[in-house]
Amino acid sequence: MTSEPPETDKIAVQRRLYGEPIGVLVRRVTTGLELSQARVAEVLGVSPPMLSQLVSGHRVKIGNPLAVARLQTLLALVEEASSLPRDAVNRRLEEIRDHHGTLATGQFVRGTEPALLVRRLLRAVASGQELERAAAALSDVSPGLAEVVRIYGTSTEEEAGRHYASIAHLL
Repeated sequence: MTSEPPETDKIAVQRRLYGEPIGVLVRRVTTGLELSQARVAEVLGVSPPMLSQLVSGHRVKIGNPLAVARLQTLLALVEEASSLPRDAVNRRLEEIRDHHGTLATGQFVRGTEPALLVRRLLRAVASGQELERAAAALSDVSPGLAEVVRIYGTSTEEEAGRHYASIAHLL
């Protein structure tokens, strides 16, 4: 029979697995998005007691890869939330909660990954307001490019995915 590592060792394992202890990551989400830990558990698709055990270091690993991917998406949302209206953040939380990814060779893969990559790229270099202004400035000169900046930079992940699906045959 194997004994479980002490809690401090469990935290060290979490750090190796996730880059930081889960408690630190969850606090970043709860603080940055003004959510309760129970709401974070709901969005991740885990029970509140399970998340509490992970946060406290009583458990080491998130067993569901989709929950891990959702946590990563929540952390990305924290970075962009300051430039989004609260209703847009709430819509994104619902999208994250409702998202059902697929697993391929042990890695989480989204069907609209190129769209999400473009979205993240745009949001990494400019705020939502800056992207709206850029799209407006481009609309007369290059309406197609303005649409791409607007859709991938300021709309929802779902809308970006739909747009990508509609043009993927052109690539």
